[in-house]
Amino acid sequence: MKNFYRIYQYIAFLILFPCSVVVWYRELGSWLHTFYVASMPVLAAYVIPGLGTNVTGLWSFDTRFKIGNFRFYHGFVLGAAINLMGYMLYRISPEYTGFADTCFFGLIAGGFIGFINWYYDIYAVKSGFIVVYNRPAYERKSAHEIVMDYAPVYFFMFGFVYGVYLKVLEAYFSAPYQGFLWILLGMYIVSLILPTGVYALWSYLRYGDCCISAYKGKEEGLE
Repeated sequence: MKNFYRIYQYIAFLILFPCSVVVWYRELGSWLHTFYVASMPVLAAYVIPGLGTNVTGLWSFDTRFKIGNFRFYHGFVLGAAINLMGYMLYRISPEYTGFADTCFFGLIAGGFIGFINWYYDIYAVKSGFIVVYNRPAYERKSAHEIVMDYAPVYFFMFGFVYGVYLKVLEAYFSAPYQGFLWILLGMYIVSLILPTGVYALWSYLRYGDCCISAYKGKEEGLE
């Protein structure tokens, strides 16, 4: 199983990500618009996992080419998957008509992207390719319980933000307006803060701890 993840990461980086860019370009007909669509998952997959591996020590990758505990091409690996899933959903979604449709598409994207990444991480953790240092891991629980601690909340929220982002872009592509670059920057920031913030809040409500760093236990025992 671990060999699959070791091979897949290079396939995603070298083949699937370029393919995701090409299919979005064929859909949108503009390299600039394609950059807008493809850049958010790549950015988020560099910033949050980069901090999580090399700053807070929450997880690490068992692979060869790394900077610290972080594989330097991770943004393109996760970006490829998110971009392709977003493309499939975008192709079958109705055209942008307003706020309600945007939120509904966000929920659909959150559910779909959240489920796929949850499933992916379960077997990545089970195989030892991804090592997580959260509370369930400290308590030596199963891979399913370790991943359930973070994946459903974080990936659903990221998928929701990305789905909303795609519909905001669709509105701009059909009728460009001033101030869009500020909205674009705002969406980038939201994609970094909101999923992590919701996960931290959810963890705090359960454990009294935001759980954004490696769990070391407590001298007096777990609470």
